[in-house]
Amino acid sequence: MNLEEENKELKKKLLIAQSWMEREVKTQINLISKEKISNLSSGNIEDFFHENVEEIITTGVHSFFGELMILNTPKTVMENIIGAEILFYNQRQNKFADGLGIISSYHKSIDYIIESTITKPFRKFAKKHEQTILRRNDPLEKTLNLVVNSGYILGIAKLFHALSLIKKGGNLGEFTRCFSDFLDSHLYIKDILLEENFYRLLKILIDSEVFGKKRHEGKITYEETKKTRTILIGDLKEQNCVIYKLIKMGQVDI
Repeated sequence: MNLEEENKELKKKLLIAQSWMEREVKTQINLISKEKISNLSSGNIEDFFHENVEEIITTGVHSFFGELMILNTPKTVMENIIGAEILFYNQRQNKFADGLGIISSYHKSIDYIIESTITKPFRKFAKKHEQTILRRNDPLEKTLNLVVNSGYILGIAKLFHALSLIKKGGNLGEFTRCFSDFLDSHLYIKDILLEENFYRLLKILIDSEVFGKKRHEGKITYEETKKTRTILIGDLKEQNCVIYKLIKMGQVDI
């Protein structure tokens, strides 16, 4: 087989693989959508199918993330993103509805991504470098101690707190210093987390308190939900957003 024939054969195999990925992804998204739709009221379910919203969400998620990224993203993350999108459709129909469920679903996605792409390797790094003893009575140091030694998750607010201290420099606690060293040894993570625009988006998110005080109060307005959705998933149009960048960060080879 000459080079031209080999290239044709390779191209054919790539097209078959791409076609398979597309079918697999659409099947995956549709299954998740059907499961999440069952949580809507009967009236909203009827409207949902009448307006072809399932297809709109499926196409939107598929186009935004692409086959390869979706196939390499934990199912839990996609389940929560699609669930949030379905609930957001519901809130758009009734703007007085609470956005708590939407924000909670996005929050779960972020927690899962942070745990799998940042916290697990940091935990391993800290133990390897024997950073396991709490020596400073400080809220962030206490949190990082629990993250390393007791398997606690590193929430987005505490992550932002650690990043803000690292950016400022100065006298860091030992666990925070260890986290800074971890970032220095994992530049593909550091380059995303401390990139100016990403850091700015995180700051807006934390300052809005939708993941903190407002979530605990149990009432998030449509406008707050809409703004948060833009920051998190860029309205499924703009990839310069928190969730897309976090997922991309965990898929270094993509």
